[in-house]
Amino acid sequence: MADLLKYVKTKNSLKKKEKIHTLKQAILNKVQNNLDLSKLRVNNYIDNDLILFVCLCLEQTIKKKYGIDKKEFCVEIINAIFSNALTLAEINQVNLQIQFAYDNKLIKAVDFSYKAKVSVGEWLSRKFL
Repeated sequence: MADLLKYVKTKNSLKKKEKIHTLKQAILNKVQNNLDLSKLRVNNYIDNDLILFVCLCLEQTIKKKYGIDKKEFCVEIINAIFSNALTLAEINQVNLQIQFAYDNKLIKAVDFSYKAKVSVGEWLSRKFL
């Protein structure tokens, strides 16, 4: 039955919501599977590198045409990482850190040349190794 659903595609606002959900799940899975969450939240303080990582992921993947507030979405993802248990002080700290990173131009999209190098390297390793 699930195989039959692959032929039905979402459209318009539902497609946008599906992309947002997929992106959120991908970031959540990467963080929760590869990092120790207990070390990322200590004494009501969220690790700045985690905040910057989520911001960089969003900057790389979200296009302007989606019309998504990246700052709000970043806070939503970080809150979801910690099972929606952030306090108001932690949310304020996340907002301030995002604004600091934006003001100091720490949030940049990955260069095309770097993406090309990685793609060629992966292709070569698959082809010859």
